[in-house]
Amino acid sequence: MNLQMSLKKNMGKIIALLILIGGSLIVLVPLLWTFSTSLKTPAEVFADNFFPKVWKWGNYSDAINAIPFFTFLKNTLLILFPVLIGTVFSSALCAYGFARFKFRGKNGLFLLLLATMMLPGQVTMIPMFIMFKEIGWVDTFLPLIIPAFFGGGAFNIFLIRQFMRGIPRDLDEAAFMDGANRWQIFLKVMLPLSKPPLVAVAIFTFMGVWNDFQGPLIYLNTTDKYTLALGLSMFKGMYNIEWNMLMAATILIMLPVLIVFFVAQKHFIEGISISSAMKG
Repeated sequence: MNLQMSLKKNMGKIIALLILIGGSLIVLVPLLWTFSTSLKTPAEVFADNFFPKVWKWGNYSDAINAIPFFTFLKNTLLILFPVLIGTVFSSALCAYGFARFKFRGKNGLFLLLLATMMLPGQVTMIPMFIMFKEIGWVDTFLPLIIPAFFGGGAFNIFLIRQFMRGIPRDLDEAAFMDGANRWQIFLKVMLPLSKPPLVAVAIFTFMGVWNDFQGPLIYLNTTDKYTLALGLSMFKGMYNIEWNMLMAATILIMLPVLIVFFVAQKHFIEGISISSAMKG
C-alpha cells in the first residue's frame, strides 16, 4: 500500500517535471534561435542549419558600430533611473495610505484604482499625446518620465499595499510611542520592511522601461534621442532586414534584463508573495 502511494507521488512529480521541461523548451527555443542567428552570416540566416557553421562573434561589435548604440544606451538610462525612483517611491506612498490610513471612501477609491487596470492603454494614448503636445513636451524625455511620479501604476500600488497590510500594526504603535510621526514611520519602518515588493516593482519597472518601444516611438522624433528598444528598428531597411545584426543587438539589449532578474530573483519571488510580509 505504501509502495503504491509512493509510486503515485513520484509519478505526479515526474509528470509535473516533464510539463515544466516542455514549457521551458517552448520559451528557450526562440531565445536559442535568436542567439544562433546573431552569430550567422546573412546567407545562413534562413538556411536549414539551426546553428551557424562558422560562429561570427564579430557580429556583436558590428551591431554596436552600425547604430549609435552608446547614445541610445545613455538615453535609455536617462529615462530609466528617474522612472525607477518615481515609480517605486510614489507607488509605495500611495500603498501606505491605502494600507494604514482610515478615511471616508477609501474602499471605493481603491476599487476605482483597480478598475483602471482594466482600461486599455490605447484609450488614454491619444488624449495624453495631445496634452503633452500642448505643453511642448513632445520630442523630450518628460512624457516618459513625469507620469511615474504620480502614483506609479495601479498594479504596483496593489502589490505593495497587500504586503504592507500584512505588517503588524504593533510596529506603528511602537514607533508612535517613541515619538515618530506618520512620515517617519513610512520612511523608517514601512519602507525597510517592504523591501521585497519594492524590489519586485523595481524589476517590473526596469523591464518595462528598458523594453518600451511604444512610448519612445510616440514621443521621440529626433534620432539622437532614441532609446535602445527604438534603435533596433534602424536595422530594418526599406527593402531588407539585417537579421544577424538585429539579433546580435537584441541579445546585447536583453542581457541586462536577464542579469537584473537573476541577481534579484529571491527578492522578486518574496515580493509577489503576500504571506512573506509576516516574516518582516
